[in-house]
Amino acid sequence: MAAASVGPVPAVAALGRELRQSLPTALVEALDKIGDQIAIEILDPLLCSTTVEQLARTFEHVFPKFRDYYVSTALLMWGFLQEDPQRFSELTIRSFQQSEGLIRARGPHWIGQDASLNALQGLTTIIRVAKAATRLFDRDKASPLRAEESSVEPWANSIIAYAMAFSPLLASLTALADGRTVSGRLENVATLAHWSKSYAVRAYHLTKVIGLLKYAPLGSPVGPSEREDLVLAEAGLDSYAETLRQDDQP
Repeated sequence: MAAASVGPVPAVAALGRELRQSLPTALVEALDKIGDQIAIEILDPLLCSTTVEQLARTFEHVFPKFRDYYVSTALLMWGFLQEDPQRFSELTIRSFQQSEGLIRARGPHWIGQDASLNALQGLTTIIRVAKAATRLFDRDKASPLRAEESSVEPWANSIIAYAMAFSPLLASLTALADGRTVSGRLENVATLAHWSKSYAVRAYHLTKVIGLLKYAPLGSPVGPSEREDLVLAEAGLDSYAETLRQDDQP
């Protein structure tokens, strides 16, 4: 998967101001055009689904198209910033972090406390994945990872699925914060917030599988399985974030 070559990047909806200002105007315009297509072809159908079952079917149906858009976005950004991979990583991680403030401030009012917590847990998790993926830019550290290519595609797909669940959530909260109306149902936004957490936890687990994150140190209980990762995701946000920080310590 092409996206795996650069690790997680924000979907167009999550491009922070600093990242936008760091990119050439022509590139930002190209990314915004992709964003407009994503809004029409991906976000609107998801938000306008009338039941959870229809939302799930729509998600599955539009995922291949979103994956193509996501990979195009990743490669456009990487093409400009590949000479400075550390800066690329820092800018993309800060773009994720900037979304946190919006969710904390606006989420509980519009989509409820539980959905906001789901979104924040997913965001906390995907930031850890993005930080771990900086190892891909270190040739010495990345070389052993190529032996696990069978795990790379599921890893990339889980990251892209996270981005697809998170994008309509962020786009909706941004619109509401700006006083604009949102087409579609806020119930779908809440459901997508839950899904975003699940996909982020899946990505986190696979980040361990491919060797970008270390398991718990020797002497601690057996390293977490995917099931244990999911259990962790049900904890409160602060304790969950602290667990993630400890989990990949040297």
